[in-house]
This record gives sequence, C-alpha cells and structure tokens, in this order.
Amino acid sequence: MKKGGRPPLEGVIADGLFSFIRNLLLHFPVFNTWDEVYINKNLATWSKIGQIDKFLHKCTQIKIDGKGNLKYRIWDVKKEKMIYFSINFPEKYDKDNIYLKDIISEEVGMKFCIALMREILDTQVENANEPDIKIMSQVYLPIKRE
Repeated sequence: MKKGGRPPLEGVIADGLFSFIRNLLLHFPVFNTWDEVYINKNLATWSKIGQIDKFLHKCTQIKIDGKGNLKYRIWDVKKEKMIYFSINFPEKYDKDNIYLKDIISEEVGMKFCIALMREILDTQVENANEPDIKIMSQVYLPIKRE
C-alpha cells in the first residue's frame, strides 16, 4: 500500500458493507428489528443476481488468520471516544440463513452507516466543518513467516 492510500480491505468494508446493509433493509422490509434480518442464497437470488449476492460471495472469501473477522474503529469527535468493533463476515454463503446481527450489531451498524453517509455529505459541501465522527480502519493482516 502506498503512503496515504486506502488499506486493502477498506473499499470492501466501506462501500460493500454499507451497500449490503442498505440493500438488505430496502429490498426486504418485512423485518421488525435488526436482530430478525437475515438473508440466504435463495432470497438473495430470487429475482436476479444483484449486489447482495455479489457482496456475500466476496466477503466469504475474506480471511485474516483463517477467519472472516475484521477489527474496526470509529472516532467520535464530540464524545472524544474511540468506538472499537468487529465485523464478522460469514464463513459460508448457501441455503443457511445469515443474520445481519451476526455480521455487525445494530448500534455499531447504524453508527457505521451514519459515519459513512456523513463523510459523503462532507465531500459535497464547500467549507464543511470538521466531521463529528471519523472512520479509522484497523484491519489486522496476518504476518507471513517463512
């Protein structure tokens, strides 16, 4: 990675996970709570193969130290507090249900989505103030030893 560049999985996490959550909640509005929301291969491809299916195929391939668990952090400027959380990508994508709560909790998932939306809005406004929440990736990559 070049100096000042994005960490290798930043795009998958920032764009992919955000789009996945958005599409899941938008296209399947039958759930009452975050903990009830689930998807499986049959639901994701019932009409056509789309973004949800593509994301789930991609994220099941992400493995760090043999697991699909990524560490992340968000800096809340107003509270002067770092929020640490994990994103747990599913190990497999098939007919079994994948629950949104198992990938990311509701509280952190909403903060994550709001922070990403705020970053996008801040880039569209001239002379935007310092952002209230900053996303700071903290992806742990395995050390290859020979």
